[in-house]
Amino acid sequence: MRIRITLLPEENKSLNINYNYFLSGWIYNTLKKANKEYAEELHTRGYSYGKKVFKLFTFSQLRSKNLKIVNENIMFLDKTYLYITSPKKEFLLNFVTEVLNNNILKLQDYEFKIETVEILKEPEFDKGENKFICLSPIVTSTAAEIDGKRKSVNLPLHDPRFVENLKNNLIEKYYVIYNTLPDNLSLNINFDMEYYSKNPKGKRIRYKNVYVKGYMVPFTMSGNIELIKVAYDCGIGEKNSAGFGMIQKIR
Repeated sequence: MRIRITLLPEENKSLNINYNYFLSGWIYNTLKKANKEYAEELHTRGYSYGKKVFKLFTFSQLRSKNLKIVNENIMFLDKTYLYITSPKKEFLLNFVTEVLNNNILKLQDYEFKIETVEILKEPEFDKGENKFICLSPIVTSTAAEIDGKRKSVNLPLHDPRFVENLKNNLIEKYYVIYNTLPDNLSLNINFDMEYYSKNPKGKRIRYKNVYVKGYMVPFTMSGNIELIKVAYDCGIGEKNSAGFGMIQKIR
């Protein structure tokens, strides 16, 4: 289940391009106003799979057909759209209820006016090839030893572990949602490597004081429809609740 929020930007004003942290905070604060207990439970505990914790929601980058980027600032010159998705109806119902009571999305000192909130129809998925684009960068990582310490390092998209991590991550999310493993673990994920070769550096976003590197490369998925749906509803890859891994099916 996903929603689209239509926003009207401030005139002659720009927003720092590293807005993910503030947008994530706005989402949690909106939930907290609607249902404090639920919001605090989601923020502090989430949904566990062993030592891993999933929040089971993600959001897109702020999208507009007309914008201007100068250094680390972005100016929105037309209607702007924010997409939010979660398989948990409680999440979106609480969120939408509160958003409808307000008409402002404030990120630091920048204010969008909320024009509309829409619940979007879910696309149909099949076992054959489903084509996707990214609404926010896809991130996955591995542990590496750096200066004698174990640290998390974002993987480049061409690393074979990138796709393998995405598959394992979706299986874990499926288990968290349904409390069982899927009957069929078959899932193929193929990125457009020609597109990737033209922009192999990916996208680097500062979240709090850490830089996160991800990729917005078109790809296809085929195989278990339930796992594909998990990717669509929860986001694919890591750091979904920080605004990474939101995808959209295309024809």
